[in-house]
Amino acid sequence: MRHSLCTLLLLGSLSSFGSLLAKEKEEDFNIHINGVSKTIEENIRANLTLTPEQSELDDKAKIQQYEERVTQEVTKAIQPFGYYSPKIALTTNATQKAIAITIDLGMPVRIQKITISVVGEGSTDPSLKEIKNEFSLHEGEIFDHTLYEQGKKALLSASIQNGYLDATFSVHRVEVNLDTHSSDIYLTLDTKQRHYFGPVNYHETVLSEKLLNRYLPFQTGDVYSPEKMLKLQSRLAQSDYFSEVNVKPQTTIDSNVVPIQVELKDAKPNRYLLGAGYGTDTGVRGKAAWTRRRLNSMGHRLNAEARVSEVYDKFELDYIIPGKQPATDTFAIHGSYFEEEYTEKLSQLYEAGFTQVREINNWQRKLAIAYLHESYTAYITNEPIQSNLILPSVTFTQIKRDNAAAPTRGRRIEINLRGSVDALVSDTSFFQAYLQCRWLHAFNESLKALVRTELGFTLPDDSERLPLSQRFFAGGDLSIRGYGYRSLPNEIDKDGNRLPVGGAYLGIVSFEVVKTIKKPFGVLAFIDAGNAFRHFGDQIEVGTGVGVEWQTRLGPVKFAIAKPLNKDSEAWRIHASFGPEI
Repeated sequence: MRHSLCTLLLLGSLSSFGSLLAKEKEEDFNIHINGVSKTIEENIRANLTLTPEQSELDDKAKIQQYEERVTQEVTKAIQPFGYYSPKIALTTNATQKAIAITIDLGMPVRIQKITISVVGEGSTDPSLKEIKNEFSLHEGEIFDHTLYEQGKKALLSASIQNGYLDATFSVHRVEVNLDTHSSDIYLTLDTKQRHYFGPVNYHETVLSEKLLNRYLPFQTGDVYSPEKMLKLQSRLAQSDYFSEVNVKPQTTIDSNVVPIQVELKDAKPNRYLLGAGYGTDTGVRGKAAWTRRRLNSMGHRLNAEARVSEVYDKFELDYIIPGKQPATDTFAIHGSYFEEEYTEKLSQLYEAGFTQVREINNWQRKLAIAYLHESYTAYITNEPIQSNLILPSVTFTQIKRDNAAAPTRGRRIEINLRGSVDALVSDTSFFQAYLQCRWLHAFNESLKALVRTELGFTLPDDSERLPLSQRFFAGGDLSIRGYGYRSLPNEIDKDGNRLPVGGAYLGIVSFEVVKTIKKPFGVLAFIDAGNAFRHFGDQIEVGTGVGVEWQTRLGPVKFAIAKPLNKDSEAWRIHASFGPEI
């Protein structure tokens, strides 16, 4: 019995040069390949280097040479998929200028044995042992060269991520037995010595080293990790303190300690923002903001912002102090003034307080305590009302999405708990809970659904005792479309006007479907239902409509028309919204 043993050190089966030649010749001849999958066919075409001239089809010697050449090239192109003994037949048709290649793949070569060894300092590393056990090929499977290379790459990448920066394969061999259609894989990974983080040096910044060290995802002496280097680069770049960030490892041949050099260029101390727009809820609106990026070497900053519109004006000032983990944690002193004029009645709210933001188990937690002074005119009685509150609150927010810039799947959850006690400064006692969920799911490239839910309740449920700012309202672009901004629930006053009064409960559910017609444009349909309820059993309002969507890099722009379904409600309304869906 014939027995042959092939040792494969490196298999390069793709030739871009040959592919170009083949494409040029395919203009003269139609090449038909039969008997293989599309993936194998594509690799065969990439390896065919030439086709015969039509004048050569009458020359038997040249045809024989061509067939031998094609057989070699096709055999080579098939081998990466585990087939080493194909039967190949060629048929040429000079009249139709066609060449047919018919292939019988034969028996595949299967893996008989896999031997993977790890030597060097990583020989006892449990993380490498785990990766070794998850090698991309297994005994009994067809020997696929692509999966083999992927497995090698995964082993090498895992070694580097675990600090073995000089890791190499001292042995990488595949032995193929064509008689038994079997193969043996031998790999020896030499990790060499392990590397560790050394001291970190910062250059060209006015910020203190004490603050910058709080951005580090590692400590001196930790196992070196390229992934943590990228995380440090990202944290510093997103801090808004710097216009340029360059994190460099200082590796040397004679040491396994890697000092880190961080080159920084401070951003300009001031940032200004001006904006204007129009919303169907707010009318014409404008925004002006100023940020002082650095007030001192510890990175304290000051934010001032003004928003004005036809419906409300808001002015805010925040003094922000970086937290223990400044990439995610902050402490802020906050002050704001909010003025809303709706249905010709003025509401004014002054607020001052403190907030602390931290990230805990992939949730952003915001603790706050604020003093609120509010003055407004009751919608129904026209009675002037003054209110004072000491209001502690906690908010949990989680966002998960497949792509931050243009998500196609994901969710956003927000939970808020707040309350006040009728003592000292506060005029009323209450407890309030609020939940908002948004869920986005793309079924394919042209169809997606957005589901939105809002729930809230207040104890006790006497909404008339609540200050206006603490009541629930519904209606508008981001609530129940078909109804005006914060127009629900409402009552008829003594003059016969229907005016919003707010409620102690909130329940809203929305379902929207978007169909892409031609990128970046699509059409949408939706139904929104719910209300802000004064009492259980109050009427549920429903709005439905259609619209168009324009997908931009900053999020979708949506224009829609919506109609309330209740017979006593308003006529059609136009709604516009812009921004990320989650």
